[in-house]
Amino acid sequence: MMRYLVVSLICLFALVACNSNDDKFDENGKEINLEITGNIKSANGQLVKLEAVSQGGVFSVVESKVEGESFKLRTNVPGLGIYQLRIGDNPDNAIVIPANIGDHIQLDGDISNLALGVKISGVDWGKTYTEYMKLVSEFSEAQGELMELQNKVSRDELVQRYFEMKKPVDDYAREKINQNPGSPFNLVMVNSLMPTTGLEGYPKENLDAIKKMAESYAKKYSNSPITQSLAEQASQIESGLKEYEMLKAGIKPAPEIELESPEGKVIKLSSLKGKVVLVDFWASWCKPCRMENPNVVKLYNKYKNKGFTVYSVSLDDVKSNWVSAIEQDGLIWPNHVSDLMGWKSYITKLYGVSSIPHTVLVGKDGNIIAVGLRGEQLALKLEEILK
Repeated sequence: MMRYLVVSLICLFALVACNSNDDKFDENGKEINLEITGNIKSANGQLVKLEAVSQGGVFSVVESKVEGESFKLRTNVPGLGIYQLRIGDNPDNAIVIPANIGDHIQLDGDISNLALGVKISGVDWGKTYTEYMKLVSEFSEAQGELMELQNKVSRDELVQRYFEMKKPVDDYAREKINQNPGSPFNLVMVNSLMPTTGLEGYPKENLDAIKKMAESYAKKYSNSPITQSLAEQASQIESGLKEYEMLKAGIKPAPEIELESPEGKVIKLSSLKGKVVLVDFWASWCKPCRMENPNVVKLYNKYKNKGFTVYSVSLDDVKSNWVSAIEQDGLIWPNHVSDLMGWKSYITKLYGVSSIPHTVLVGKDGNIIAVGLRGEQLALKLEEILK
């Protein structure tokens, strides 16, 4: 009898050992190193997905069902990364989670207010998440008010109000990143510190916080692709700020453009040195460009005898359309050029043109004065320079 009991116990221990061992690995045989559990009210029966976002799109990492109010996700992650946890089919029922090897993350909340109302525990950034998302929510509501003012105030005033509304979010993110530059949740907050409306008015202290975070990540997460990406972004912002300061100071030379006119004559931008030149990137197929053309014609006629001209760079790829648009819109200045390569033109990269119409104002010395001026802003700048 004892023999059978010993054999039974050995078998039982063997089964327990096997089950325990299996419990440590996912269905692909990888060791489970991340666990996310939750109690979410009113979510019974809904599917919970942990999704990874990459350049190739969004793909599911692991999924489970909410039973009652509870769910559990267990999976393997290669290291620190940004994930989206989504419950059900409603895209609003999703939160962004930075997850790392060894994390045990607990979520508590209600499906009706998942993104902003969920409480996170088990990680040292749970409280930061709650405080940060509250500020983001307030900023989001304020942006709705800003949209209503879009056609009632100037662009400069809109930009100023935008920065004022966003300031509490930026201040909080910057403070927390500086306090704990290696925190995983910084991956979420750092987006607040990235330039969103260009580099005009961009706070240098934002860049300082990003650089501090990048240095900390290089030590803590040296093998993560996120670390390399963060360092590259910091470097790009720093380079952009230097270029912007050069633009403001009027000491950045305009890169040379050497393209042909419709008649086949090569016209160099540098040949216009000694005049104030509006380098105008446009195309016949660009409706906003065509709508802006009458304003450019008006300014050309007003200042052409005071040392001002226009150098039009077309992103057309069909010559007849380009020539026809010049005639239809009465673009009477002689400096029209194009390589008829459309967006494949090397000029777009040379001047960082990502959308049109796009303008670059060049001074008599060949240095760039301003970028992106149109309408009233362009008129005021020309009046200031040429009066």
